[in-house]
Amino acid sequence: MPIPSSSNLSPLSPNGFNFTITKASGISFYCQQANLPGITLGEPTFSTPFATNPVPGDALTYDSLQIQFLVDEEMLNYNVLYNWIVALGFPESYDQYVTFLAGDTTQYDELAKNYSDATLEILDSNNNVVRTITFYDAFPTTLDSITFASTNEGVNYVVGSATFRFGHFKFT
Repeated sequence: MPIPSSSNLSPLSPNGFNFTITKASGISFYCQQANLPGITLGEPTFSTPFATNPVPGDALTYDSLQIQFLVDEEMLNYNVLYNWIVALGFPESYDQYVTFLAGDTTQYDELAKNYSDATLEILDSNNNVVRTITFYDAFPTTLDSITFASTNEGVNYVVGSATFRFGHFKFT
């Protein structure tokens, strides 16, 4: 495979990106921070009478996708993630999960309704999309707590944090 070359020597800016979740298409996450997760290829070893050598594995492991977002005044974006996690864990009754599935109008089989694709768009210095990264079969695993404090000086807007696991991601 040839190594691609580029005549563009501009460095990648870390503050030009958009993040969307397909299942929550009507909600803006006001994303403040997102990571491009790391990827690891396993490395089993091949032993000979003389040495043990690593060989390329056949299983990939992806780090978690983490986002930080401004919580909107009505907490709609926070609530979408909260309801998704609750529906997956249904802590009070199985009906919570059934209600979650009934509200999903997409045409997936029952298991696939647990997941959603997510997209991270990387922007250039002119705010044009230069690269799109799609995370397939994502689901939230953590929604961090938020803190309210009347002792803050000035307005510090509430920032939420969420962690997702996913099957794999692709550059397009």
